[in-house]
Amino acid sequence: MADFEQLRWAVAHDPCRNRYRMPVGAVPTGTPVHVSLWVDDQVKHRVESAALLVGRASHADASLLWESRPLWADERGFSGTIPPEPQPRVLFYLFELELDDGTPAFYVPRADGKATSGELVTPGNDGQITDRGWQPAGWKLDARPRGDFGMPGYTPGFQVTVFDPAFTTPDWFAGSVMYQIFPDRFARGSAGVRKKGLAYHERMHRTVRFHESWNGPVEWRAPFPVSNAIDSPDLTAAMTAYDPVDFYGGTLDGIREKLPYLASLGVEVLYLNPIFEARSNHRYDTADYERIEPLLGTKEDFERLSARARELGIRLVLDAVLSHTGADSRYFNGNATYVEAGAAQGAHSPFRSWYDFDNPNGTKAPYRCWWGDPTLPEVNEHDRGWQRYILGSAAIGEPPTGNDIDGILPHWLAEGASGYRLDVADELPDDVLEGIRRSVKGADPDAPIIGEVWEDATNKVSYGAWRTYALGRSLDSVMNYPLRAALMGFGLGRLDAHHLTAFLQLQKAHYPKPLYRCLMNLMSTHDVERQRSILSLGGPLKHETRRTQLELAKGISLTQDAKAATVQGLLASVLYALPGNPCIYYGDERGMQGGGDPFCRATFPWDTDGRTDCGVDLTELYRALGCLRKNEPLLRTGDMACCASEDDVICVVRFDEYGHAIVFAANRSADVNLVAFDAVELVGAHARSWNLQPIWHSGEFIEPITNEGGVVSFAVPGLSAIYLRA
Repeated sequence: MADFEQLRWAVAHDPCRNRYRMPVGAVPTGTPVHVSLWVDDQVKHRVESAALLVGRASHADASLLWESRPLWADERGFSGTIPPEPQPRVLFYLFELELDDGTPAFYVPRADGKATSGELVTPGNDGQITDRGWQPAGWKLDARPRGDFGMPGYTPGFQVTVFDPAFTTPDWFAGSVMYQIFPDRFARGSAGVRKKGLAYHERMHRTVRFHESWNGPVEWRAPFPVSNAIDSPDLTAAMTAYDPVDFYGGTLDGIREKLPYLASLGVEVLYLNPIFEARSNHRYDTADYERIEPLLGTKEDFERLSARARELGIRLVLDAVLSHTGADSRYFNGNATYVEAGAAQGAHSPFRSWYDFDNPNGTKAPYRCWWGDPTLPEVNEHDRGWQRYILGSAAIGEPPTGNDIDGILPHWLAEGASGYRLDVADELPDDVLEGIRRSVKGADPDAPIIGEVWEDATNKVSYGAWRTYALGRSLDSVMNYPLRAALMGFGLGRLDAHHLTAFLQLQKAHYPKPLYRCLMNLMSTHDVERQRSILSLGGPLKHETRRTQLELAKGISLTQDAKAATVQGLLASVLYALPGNPCIYYGDERGMQGGGDPFCRATFPWDTDGRTDCGVDLTELYRALGCLRKNEPLLRTGDMACCASEDDVICVVRFDEYGHAIVFAANRSADVNLVAFDAVELVGAHARSWNLQPIWHSGEFIEPITNEGGVVSFAVPGLSAIYLRA
């Protein structure tokens, strides 16, 4: 055993370093990938033979098809080639060794996630080799911080992402600052819009509960008595049910009036949660794709919002909810609200073929619905009529319809939208996502398409198949929830800087470069708890009941909030240093607290009178970071390298081929820490001539900054961050 432990340290492969792999990162189709396994000269005699195991992700299912390829001995150890792949897909590889005593061994990704390099293991105590690749033993995975704010899942091997060489993403979008708004809760604007909207829903016989006070607490359970409560077998459940039909009266005009505020934050992309007619306040139960929600305004209001935003350098991205509609909609018409449309169940309804009425998912509803929710009937995205209506005739190879609206997606781009975020992208088949790309790009080649994906989009398996949406033929970007988990883990002390560095390097290696530069980097959204509450309470709230979430958030002390605000600012500074699009969820800059839905959807605190859900205000910090981001092109377009100076200090370098660079460092400990790293090793020989000067820092600046032949060193105060320009 002692001999094998010695051998572990004498074998190495790192997929993120070009001394071990060429090229590093995702590759276009038709590109061979050369890999090397370094073996120290003193132990080469211990390795009897070596082979390369390559697993190809199947497009038909979730399997991996493995083959053994030869490795040849050379001065490094062993080298081999993964042949060119003709189609976009994900590949994985491992090194298989036979030792001189007959022992089988494998070189695989490191189980604890502390480095991008791998480790030498043997079947048995360390884990096992299967048709799914190497599966680490439980005791190895126990060393990997997991859960809500830990590392992503273990991959079957070292990953090679093969993407479409024609893949491009919009230059204007890449690296821009985003801002997300839940429209009902941002700003009211004209009262006339609100009154007309309420009257409309009353005519449609819909329940609408209106909050007279903008600063009032969100509704989180239906007021007693609720419908059918007396007949409910579980009276408690009936009393605590929540039907999202309470409204505060935010409008599109209200958003337009606040655009100068958003511009002051450096915002260039405004992502709006759904704005089309719907029964609920979240509007993910679309009632009419052709109509702006009357409570928000009119098509003309949307056009004015878009035009004014463009004047201020801001473009609108809309939420496209395509996998399902509302039951109370002109398409399904489950409540017979839309008399002129006819029920979808009717034999002559033009929308009947959109839905499945065979109840395949075993719910009480006699139709297929999203996650068993009868208010959200699922559509059949392969239905020709649905595709013609949503995508337009050109996207499905048909002649123009002659209708005023030939495709919902092209229509709203023509009306002023600049792109789409696709709700529950996992629920949309890959071929349909490719059709969405044809539809959107046919209308506007510069319109970004962002997918709601919660995991690494390059190696995601959903509905029994490896997904292809990150490989260049559908999505331009995805919501970067894995980054949120890693940064939260770092801020809460669950991950150290080595874990975070490994995560950042592997994410860069996994994603095609066109998509990587457009990742939607977020910390809070309408679907997760507010980051301030998580940081204040030291962990997630989503596993608690709504009542408990409310009580926990209300119990946050001023001291807890102040500490959390400092960490939030530190994590924001990291977010703005990374490639991709830093995204602010409305109100995070004002220190808004809140658990999951609906507590993360409270109104924006324009006036904090009587508000108990807002802590330390960080607006000026976000304003400074936004200004920095806009004024430093490298922060938008530069390459990225990173390292961990020590457990508490993360360093990020953004650089170009001409020797320009910005160096960033964040120190999460309360003590001053010295940052020291070999910049030549990190980014190349240009670093020897760097003359680093501070351009922004959140703590006291400590001199000096030294560069001795490319070895950079400087001090960072506790709980602070610094940006330096070369």
